[in-house]
Amino acid sequence: MSPHFLKEEEDTKMDACYMLNRFHHDRHNLLEYLLSSGLIRSRSAASIDLAGVDLDSISPDYVIECILSGSEFDPSEATRRYFESLRYPITASSSQGKPLFFLSSPDPTGSPPHRAAPGVSTTEIAGNNTVHPQIIPDVSSKINVVSTSENGIDDIASEINEVNEVSRSEKGTRNVPNKFNGVSMSENGTDSIEVSMEGHKPSNIVDTTSLNLPELTTGLRDVDMQEAAYEVLLACILPTLPQSFSAQPPIPEEKRKDKKSLLLKRLRSKKEGKKEGPGPPSEPEICYPDILNLIRAQMEISEAMDELMKQGLRSFSQRKGDEQISIPLISLELLHSISKLDFQTERSRTHFIKRQANILEELLLCSANTDSNMRTSLGILLTKIRTSEEWVVNSGDSQVEVLTVIQRYASMLADSAPKFNLHGESYCWTSSYYFNMRLYEKLLCTIFDVLEEGQIVEEAEDILELMKLTWPTLGVTQKLHDALIVWVIFEKFNETGQVLLLKYALHEIEKVISKSSYESNEEAYVDNILCSIEEDGHKRNLNLVDTVVFKIRAWCRFQLEDYHLRFSQDNYPVFGDVLKLMVMFGTQYHDIFEVMKVIAPGTSLEMKMLHFFVEKSIQAACNRVTKMTDNIASSGSHPLAVIANELDLIAEKEFTKFSTILCSYYSEAGRVAFILLHLFYGERLKPFLEEITHLSEPLNAVLSAANNLELSLARKLYSLYGESLESPMNQYVDPYQIPNFSSPLILQWIQAQHEKILEWTNRAVELEDWEPLSSNKKQANSAVEVFRIMEETIEQFFNSNLPMDTIHLRFLLIGISRSLEAYVLHIVDQQVDKTILYPSKPILTRYSESTNHFIKRKHIEQRELEEKVTVKLKSLTVLKLCVKLNTLRYIRNQLDSMEDSITESWRHLQLGLSFSDYFPCIFKGHKFTSSTKNFLATDQSVDELFTVFDDVRRSSIEASEKILDFIGARAIFLDLRQSFLFSLYRGSVDQARSEIFIPQLDQVLDRICDLIIDELRDQVVLSICRASMEGFIWILLDGGPSRAFSESNVEHMQEDLTMLKDLFIANGHGLPPDEVEMESKLVHQILDLYALKTETIIEMLLHASEQANGNSKPAVVTRTGKDAQTLLRVLCHKKDRGASKFLKLHYQFPRSSEYDDLPESNQTPKLPSLSGIFKRSQSIDWSSTLTRQGSLKSFKKKFQEAASEIRNKPW
Repeated sequence: MSPHFLKEEEDTKMDACYMLNRFHHDRHNLLEYLLSSGLIRSRSAASIDLAGVDLDSISPDYVIECILSGSEFDPSEATRRYFESLRYPITASSSQGKPLFFLSSPDPTGSPPHRAAPGVSTTEIAGNNTVHPQIIPDVSSKINVVSTSENGIDDIASEINEVNEVSRSEKGTRNVPNKFNGVSMSENGTDSIEVSMEGHKPSNIVDTTSLNLPELTTGLRDVDMQEAAYEVLLACILPTLPQSFSAQPPIPEEKRKDKKSLLLKRLRSKKEGKKEGPGPPSEPEICYPDILNLIRAQMEISEAMDELMKQGLRSFSQRKGDEQISIPLISLELLHSISKLDFQTERSRTHFIKRQANILEELLLCSANTDSNMRTSLGILLTKIRTSEEWVVNSGDSQVEVLTVIQRYASMLADSAPKFNLHGESYCWTSSYYFNMRLYEKLLCTIFDVLEEGQIVEEAEDILELMKLTWPTLGVTQKLHDALIVWVIFEKFNETGQVLLLKYALHEIEKVISKSSYESNEEAYVDNILCSIEEDGHKRNLNLVDTVVFKIRAWCRFQLEDYHLRFSQDNYPVFGDVLKLMVMFGTQYHDIFEVMKVIAPGTSLEMKMLHFFVEKSIQAACNRVTKMTDNIASSGSHPLAVIANELDLIAEKEFTKFSTILCSYYSEAGRVAFILLHLFYGERLKPFLEEITHLSEPLNAVLSAANNLELSLARKLYSLYGESLESPMNQYVDPYQIPNFSSPLILQWIQAQHEKILEWTNRAVELEDWEPLSSNKKQANSAVEVFRIMEETIEQFFNSNLPMDTIHLRFLLIGISRSLEAYVLHIVDQQVDKTILYPSKPILTRYSESTNHFIKRKHIEQRELEEKVTVKLKSLTVLKLCVKLNTLRYIRNQLDSMEDSITESWRHLQLGLSFSDYFPCIFKGHKFTSSTKNFLATDQSVDELFTVFDDVRRSSIEASEKILDFIGARAIFLDLRQSFLFSLYRGSVDQARSEIFIPQLDQVLDRICDLIIDELRDQVVLSICRASMEGFIWILLDGGPSRAFSESNVEHMQEDLTMLKDLFIANGHGLPPDEVEMESKLVHQILDLYALKTETIIEMLLHASEQANGNSKPAVVTRTGKDAQTLLRVLCHKKDRGASKFLKLHYQFPRSSEYDDLPESNQTPKLPSLSGIFKRSQSIDWSSTLTRQGSLKSFKKKFQEAASEIRNKPW
């Protein structure tokens, strides 16, 4: 059979034994609970007195039957049923039946037996007498063999047999089964083997709950070891105490909470760099009673038990003097000194006696020098002690004799020659070291406050000083003490997470790993204190000091191999201390670290260790990210985008929490971590990049995340190492080259967005009804929607986080500009020429009063507009024109804001991309220089790109000017045509003055001011004002046959003009007076002409005609108060016979009484058709009327003749 198979079989057995011991402990607790809970009836009392019940010797099946049936509990019957059940194989219930657990070891590879199981011989069981069979571990390799003569052993054995015979004679007919060491001697002499294996907890390389000392074989519980440790302390300290010592009151908790441990104070002083001042002149001596009382409270020993222990050990301490104190002698003394009457309850007495018997069995029965006969004899005596009822029944002499025999054997072992020649060394140091170290560990734990988790009591130094009194008894040396104090502090840190405990352990561990301060003999002795550890699947033994270092180091390594997982937000400060611990250990214990990927050649072993931790932790974090993305594959996000984002978080955590600390020990730690992250993602990104053909939302997310990750890693590397790129690890860098893949895809995406924006722009403006969005937002909804789409596109453009060049920005700006130009062009295309709004010019007539009212007058018809013009005019109301003006201004404002926003976003984008060349420079071996220095030149080139927006601004301004020029004509010549043009001064000036249209004009202005934005209000009102003056001039000069003005009417007309001007000035809240005066200047000139005499006007007409004839080139017609056309029309509308006679004689103008220019009732004013209208300038064009009267040449000829006649003829 191979050694490997034997080792596996041994491990399996030890694991099974550990579980059996655990089951035995749980069984004991469960039975105790059931019997004390009141679920079972008892004959004597309401509840069962557990003091007289041996829980290890009663049948659980019987207890359950009593609960279910409600019957009374009989302890003797429970014991009988228990021993009766031992005759049969153990069974366990399962769904397939009840499988058997054989007492022998069946062949696991053989077939099941075909014969019935052999019967078990009946063994007479007496009372509650039970024997605990034990297998004594072989520790011959760890301890010295006691040199004793065979006769000495035989003498002791014979004395044990004599004591046994006396005990039997006293008990009469009671028989005790001779069952030890797994062998039960039956009455018929048949031997049946009962196997009991030593429990062994599976080892774990990071198990910090145990030092893996050899297991205890007697099932001593933690509370038993704690009480035993306190007994040892009492036995060692009582000789130093005064005779009058008694129990002291506990130290008040308030005082303890207000104090801090001197150990921690000293640590803080060292950490903070504070120099302690001179100490007090003299330190007070340790007050043993107070400290001992504190230890008792820390170990949770009751005052009654404390007093009982002191009572039992006081005479022992006085009797021993300078003699070596051993643990077996302490237990024997306690058994000898404490009677039944010392205990308050029978249960506590039973527990106390069993504990002492188990301690004696653990220390004496496990000795390598004890032969089988001696083990059997000692087992019988210990059984007598363990069986509490029998121990009490025995006479005092019998008890003394039993204890004396055991004491002689214990003293014989204690007097064995020391192996290592250490001062105070005894045989128990090596034979029961695993027991001694456990006790000392319990004592050291008293430095921790049981009421404040993780806090060290103030009296810790006094406690540790007091513990030195136990060193000769427990075999503790300075080196073992240093190791164990580090261990208990580290255990407490692991339990509570108090960072200060780890710092103190870090401070103390230096003593442990330093070998120069210990003697060679002590080294040899420490090497004999063995613990079992498991490493890489193999078990081996180490001494206790090395085990402490090994376990703490293994824990540190476990934490550092995945520090991203182990160190969360709550325990980041611990990382530096753990790393420091590992570095300290690494100089003493070197491992072979197999580096995975990135490492510089020639790296030292210690640096390889740190390199290994970085790689291992980064790799573990990356693997978790990959696993996480597999679980969320159906969430809609692309896995590569999720991985990149998660790796960026890992890099940020590495940079902010770990890199600074790691780089203090290993300068390349940050470079290793970030290059590994870059390499890990690059291996998954490269195949993806080779397959993309167009830019979609998921692909954009991947490219953006990859670019962000690369830039983030570059910034972190630059922050740690600056522009220095020289490193052997640069050979592992492979840039992602995102721009090579993203640049053409971005252009494709921008082109697609251009088409989308243009389509939505055309659709929005075609569906626009030109109503204000709200009372506060007076622009059209379509413009808001267009800019919203544009802003979304711009946001997507910059949020893509992809490498951008100016060509991408220029392409984006061109698309935006074209869409806005299309919007403005649509507004312009909806406009019509304002000249079509002017009424038809009536025929020129001379004034005459009608004498025959029955003569039918000629009616002057109005020309109708074309249908398409009429349709356009429906969308060109004054209010809609105001919304258009608001919208055009909104476009210009938004364009300015958009330009600023794009400029700022571009600056931030380029700033973020300033490290885009970092990894390519590493790859090519070039020197990297941050591109932030080139931002000024970049800004200047970017500003030139925005000149495309100037075309949109110009188009918008031109469109606004056209609308402003049109809106006044619309309001006056179309909307107010009836009330203003066709009503003012018609028939008579006195009967149709400005009151008939001023209120309506005021309402129009109010609506305009409510709708138009403040920036455009004056411009719109000025357009209305200008059109009003043009309408006034039209009334004065082209008012038709129904209008005639005398000199007396001029004053009223001037008043009306003043009212009209005041309306626009609005008491200083409207237009500036200077602008209104300028617009009304021509009206004033015409009114002044009407105030002149007819002869004066005729003279002015003749003079103007002569000047016009003198010009060889025809001048552009510009309306003034002195031009021939104005003067001629003044004469036509002048209510004067001389003017009428002059016009009849020289121009043959018909009489005004022959024509009717009033519009028919219920007839909409008809405007002249567009085809019959000549182009007019901003002033009214009179050329068409003159053409209808005759050619310009004949007109000049007639005018000259008339002028000559007028000069020669007096008026």
